[in-house]
Amino acid sequence: MTLPLHGVRVLDLSDHRAALGSRMLADLGAEVTMVEPPGGNPIRHLAPFVDEEPSLDGSYQHLYFNVNKRSILLDWRSDDGLARLGSLVESADILIETNQPGEFPVAEIRAANPHLIVVSATPYGQRGPKAGWRATDLTATAAGGLLQVSGERKDPPVHGAGFPGHTMTGLTIASSAMTALHGRDRTPGRPGCQIDISMQEATSFQVVQTSNPNIWRWRGEAPYRPALSQVIRCADDRWMACNISPNKLPEFIEMLDEGGIEHNLEPENWEVIHRGDRAAWQYLENPLQDLARDLAAVWPRQKLLERLWACGTPAMPTLSFSEFEETEHYPTSGQFTHIDTPNVGKELSYSRSPLDPVQSPLEMRPAPSLGEHNDAPLPPLTGGHDVGTEGQASFPDMPLTGIRVLDLTWVAAGPLTTRLMANFGADVIKVESSGDRMDPVRVQPVKGEFHFDLPDLFNEVNTGKKSVTIDLADERGKELLRELVAHCDVLVNNYSGGSLARMGFPWEELRQINPGLILMHLPGVGGDSPWRPLRTLGNLLKAAAGMNFLMGYKHQPPRGMGVAYPDFTSPHVGVTAILSALRAREETGEGREIELSQLSATVALLGSQWMQFDQLGRDLPRPGNRDANMCPHGVFPSQGDDQWVALALESDDRWPAFARLIGCSDWADRVDLRTLAGRKAIEDEIESAIGKWSAPLNKWDAAEQMQAAGIAANAVEDLRDMMDVDEHFRDHYQRVEQPSHPGFGIWIDAAPWEFAHLERRVLERSPMLGEHNEEVLSGLLGKSQEEIAELVAAGVVG
Repeated sequence: MTLPLHGVRVLDLSDHRAALGSRMLADLGAEVTMVEPPGGNPIRHLAPFVDEEPSLDGSYQHLYFNVNKRSILLDWRSDDGLARLGSLVESADILIETNQPGEFPVAEIRAANPHLIVVSATPYGQRGPKAGWRATDLTATAAGGLLQVSGERKDPPVHGAGFPGHTMTGLTIASSAMTALHGRDRTPGRPGCQIDISMQEATSFQVVQTSNPNIWRWRGEAPYRPALSQVIRCADDRWMACNISPNKLPEFIEMLDEGGIEHNLEPENWEVIHRGDRAAWQYLENPLQDLARDLAAVWPRQKLLERLWACGTPAMPTLSFSEFEETEHYPTSGQFTHIDTPNVGKELSYSRSPLDPVQSPLEMRPAPSLGEHNDAPLPPLTGGHDVGTEGQASFPDMPLTGIRVLDLTWVAAGPLTTRLMANFGADVIKVESSGDRMDPVRVQPVKGEFHFDLPDLFNEVNTGKKSVTIDLADERGKELLRELVAHCDVLVNNYSGGSLARMGFPWEELRQINPGLILMHLPGVGGDSPWRPLRTLGNLLKAAAGMNFLMGYKHQPPRGMGVAYPDFTSPHVGVTAILSALRAREETGEGREIELSQLSATVALLGSQWMQFDQLGRDLPRPGNRDANMCPHGVFPSQGDDQWVALALESDDRWPAFARLIGCSDWADRVDLRTLAGRKAIEDEIESAIGKWSAPLNKWDAAEQMQAAGIAANAVEDLRDMMDVDEHFRDHYQRVEQPSHPGFGIWIDAAPWEFAHLERRVLERSPMLGEHNEEVLSGLLGKSQEEIAELVAAGVVG
């Protein structure tokens, strides 16, 4: 079967910061050509290497993130190279680049091909006071708020596993490119565009829950470590994570009594606990979690997990890679496959693509050698586009205008998937319950009171949508949903695996109602796994994916990052998958069912670390804040309580200026310290010297001094910093109001990417509960006022 992006041509001029984005497009069938400079793409030079021998083909990052791509050598900075690039651009659809703003001749390149979509991913975007600043994965996570909420309160913030800044940048590249491609190709005459992606902004998408802007605006608090990263050690010295819900109090009390754990809980008090300060529980230890820790101390992990699973409590093991084979899930999951990789003379273990469910199994061709396709001509262009000019009023405002999405999602991962579509023009209809199955994030207290239209996370993840309230437990409600299915292009849910069918909406029936429907499932765990029916949460899935043991220090609990990581990676994967399925529908006229397991997709994002683990046969050491390719690379104290600056020396030639800046001029002239190996030999001494230099400085001043010397650095920003101090980031946050509460400001994050030729857009607010009942039931389904009144009176609607 032809892959969805067959015939789409991508020129990849990016580096390691964006490699995941072009890899995802290649997985879907796009012809992705790496345009590499003399010496090769920087990713080829990144340790670790196969057999620990540096080579242009042996970097694990190159081997994993450049799967399915082509490679040519071309120096676009030379006159001849730029002319040759211009000829390649004539037949390209997408060009991805990661140069600093103004370095790459975007206007000249787009003049050669007006339908070209240029994706520019830079540390801080194309505009603003930091537009020319440098960044690494570490400093991007410092700027985006992720670093501040990761690690232990008593220790420095800890760099996340799996290159989270680069990962979010790559995911944003894929979803934004697919969004722009859909708009261009489905709107006759629509030109291409330049997409502006800021690593800071892409990374900040991960903290919209942990560091929701309203926590600062409403309560004057800035969340801190460990945030959403609680883990507990069990009696057998294994680790796990769980979320004890107050509505499971009777079952939990039974477990506590069986384990001999003292407590003062009463089963009838669950509602009192439930309506306590749940917002604070998100960041601090709650009493139920404390008791779960006591119980874990006397029970082995598997026993506790099975008891929690039996009563429907979200829980997962916190795993290292070496523990995968011991679980019920991984041995039969099909997560990994061995592929012969001739360029390194080995068979390597690859994780399945995060997009594998779109059309499984997706092909995997090993990453190319440098210039492997220099002499292989590009296939002839098979089609063309009649294009206009940017900004013509005859084109829809947004690229996804005309797509209608039926949204059966809740909490974060699913709603953010549909939010990304709504923010760029899709008509998203959120089907909600006004009863027992109401979205949990609608019932969080705001300033001590409950109102369904005000909770911070709900308003963050549902911008631009419509809301209808339908009782899906009632057969009349089920019939309304079936009628809506007939009018929609896409249906998205993030229930546990198989839940939608059990509710009465199996794929076989839905496809009969609407043969062109794209049905997207976003379960925590998919496939035939024994974990498939389990209730999950993002912070539990990241623990089960092996992330927590890939970061931090050996003496620390394996907490992982302080965010529900899959809740913020899965939306980009979901949007990319949905839009690719819609593109395939244009060719076949047929819809499809896609089950995108959040756990599987999260493991896939750790593919280069898994490959290294498989080759070594042992777990990788936890690196703290150090990096194999940079020294110094870390987080250092600055003036004030829990104030830090992150910095990274990317190249040897910056060392003399760096050494002089921190007051170590004698180091500037040492030949041995002008090499990475030389600096690694005295890394402790270097870090000590940096700490002495930075401790009396304001973190913003320290970062500015480093940037002035050409060294990547950023203050480790908390929520207050991002909202009130960082001048570059202030306009990222937008104020909206609900009509039910005029004058009451609700703050939301902007979209994670923008069009370079447009000013930042103000997003539409999230819907009030059932706000669009009449508009949807009458306007879309054609129900009369009498019919609607009957449905309301019967409790089916409203």
